[in-house]
Amino acid sequence: MKKTLIILFLLFPSVSIVAHAEPGTSGPEMTLRQAVDYALVHSPDLKSACSEIKRREGVARTARAGLLPQVDVFGDFNHWGLDHVYPPGTPPQVMRFDDTVYTAGAELKLLVWDFGKTATELDAARERIAAAESSLDRRYQELIFNVTSLYLQTLTIYDLIDAAESTRKSLNVLLKQTRELVESGRTVRADTFKVSARLAQVESDIATLEAGGRTSVSRLAAAMGFEGEPPRLVYTLPENVPNFPSHGSEAELIQEAMAKRPDLLSQMHEVRAASGQERAARWSRWPRGEFRASAYEYASNTPGAIGSSNGAPDNAIGDWSVGVRITFPLFDAGLRSGQVGSAAAQHDIARAAEKKLKLEIEHEVRAALAELGSARVRVRAMLESVGQAEEALRDEQLKYESGRSAINFVLDAEAALMTSRSQLRQAQRSIVIASLLLDLSLGQIQPASVSRP
Repeated sequence: MKKTLIILFLLFPSVSIVAHAEPGTSGPEMTLRQAVDYALVHSPDLKSACSEIKRREGVARTARAGLLPQVDVFGDFNHWGLDHVYPPGTPPQVMRFDDTVYTAGAELKLLVWDFGKTATELDAARERIAAAESSLDRRYQELIFNVTSLYLQTLTIYDLIDAAESTRKSLNVLLKQTRELVESGRTVRADTFKVSARLAQVESDIATLEAGGRTSVSRLAAAMGFEGEPPRLVYTLPENVPNFPSHGSEAELIQEAMAKRPDLLSQMHEVRAASGQERAARWSRWPRGEFRASAYEYASNTPGAIGSSNGAPDNAIGDWSVGVRITFPLFDAGLRSGQVGSAAAQHDIARAAEKKLKLEIEHEVRAALAELGSARVRVRAMLESVGQAEEALRDEQLKYESGRSAINFVLDAEAALMTSRSQLRQAQRSIVIASLLLDLSLGQIQPASVSRP
């Protein structure tokens, strides 16, 4: 029985109609759609992805600043101990000067030409912002699927508890009937021991499942970003096979996924960003031209010490300069070569990741289609299996009561019915998860998908 329990637990069977709360849980009631909506607001993963977008926006603003004029304002206070030279700003005609000089000024710098290096870096930064935004969209979709899957798997465990409790009630009734048959001499006492042993195993299974249920609820709460007492889960699933919308051929779905998947779009942006960064690194080897303009104002404490050339009693004078600076990299000890090599390698990595992702998308679409088709077949097959198992159990109980069968056959029929019901619930649950998985592989899963009948 323990081996059977482990197999059923790994199957994660689904429920047909469930409204189950965790034993001992007094938290708020939460439906599947509410759980998904809560996770989309409070998930730490989504908040981290939003912060990454802001970080990349800051990088883009930094790159854009290199294309715009930049003005620096400065001020100096200097006390000179000069015996043989003139302080800056002192006209040659003035032989007397103050040894304390105040300087204020402003400098304007504007990029004239750098062969597009700075503009390319800005384009690459914007591509990375777009990549982060598409990555956020994909995380959004994955969170919907993960929360839904954890939610349904959690309810599966509690459904197994319900099934085990139902079996426990049935065994208690069977134990009572067996004892009556023993007292009337119609069966042996060993049958009572067999039923009692099976009942004890079911009690142990229920305790194990309840512990697993609490663990599963905690995992769900962590994925949602839910703090405090775990919520009570409420979900309803119809017994019949859901009528999901028909899909196109496998080739059409793969093509649709290639066009819609946000993570593939994100990787394409990363490839373009890496390509731009490589070009910018190569262009850093070329000359750079900047326009510069400066204005300075000098002053001293002594009127006339710094002043006009005619010696007017003024204690301030101004200077200015305008020019163009051309910078040509002559020797950098391999700095730019290293940057070019690193950027080229990053470009190759991005292209390889794009190719790998395309192959994974093809696999995910094919696997989701296969799982959805398999789940539909399993639901129909298990509906028939449950009906047959119920009929077989009734027959064995009637035979046992009339003395034409042994208790072992009744217990086996009881176990077979429990297994069939669990497998039916697993198939019903898997058809919903498989449909969501197909939506996820196509890049079109939305919160509304979890409430689709």
